[in-house]
Amino acid sequence: MIDELKSSAVKLAKSERETAWREMAKQVAHEIKNPLTPMRLSIQTFERGFSKGQEFSKQRVKEFSDSLIQQIDIMSSIATAFSDFAEMPEPKKELLNVVEVVELAIDIFNKDHINFNSSNKVIQANFDRTQLIRVITNLLKNAFQAIPEDRTPEIKVSISEKDDNVNISISDNGFGISKTDTEKIFEPSFTTKSSGMGLGLSMIKSIISAYNGNITFSSKSNVGTTFNITFPKN
Repeated sequence: MIDELKSSAVKLAKSERETAWREMAKQVAHEIKNPLTPMRLSIQTFERGFSKGQEFSKQRVKEFSDSLIQQIDIMSSIATAFSDFAEMPEPKKELLNVVEVVELAIDIFNKDHINFNSSNKVIQANFDRTQLIRVITNLLKNAFQAIPEDRTPEIKVSISEKDDNVNISISDNGFGISKTDTEKIFEPSFTTKSSGMGLGLSMIKSIISAYNGNITFSSKSNVGTTFNITFPKN
């Protein structure tokens, strides 16, 4: 019976993985088809006019070119997001100063809108430097994107340590996360954006989980959202 249960568990896990990848494949196909349609229409319009001897101004050619480049960039970002998610590197640990690494990630953004503080100048933990930078930059990018254009961004990043754990908090003053979305926020294909695959938060959760950590969030509508990351030092 034990052998049968083990066999059933293995089959179930395999079935769940296959189902998840099938859903992901559908999502990728859907996202790629979106930019392909306007690209096809633009090329057809240009070709139709050219075959009729229509002359195109430099401005018209530039608009045509910019449109194609924009759609190509969208497809490229989709491919990159899927690749990052599918080829998640094996977790490795290196002793690093979490404060220093987080500050490096913050330097990528406009620091005028980021309030950073840490309980200590040095908080050491065993974590992958590249993966930690990826986590912080993704959360900061999401934070800025969640803020309405007519609102001055107010991003707060704080680091603290308690016992043998490190805590990183990132909060924004954006739209907030609706109650209907809270249960789906870490799902691979979930996104509230008009473009993109929604792999960012799912990828972040995978990274944090690989280091025996946890990520949670709290949010208020039109007030903002706070993400809290906790992981052990060793």
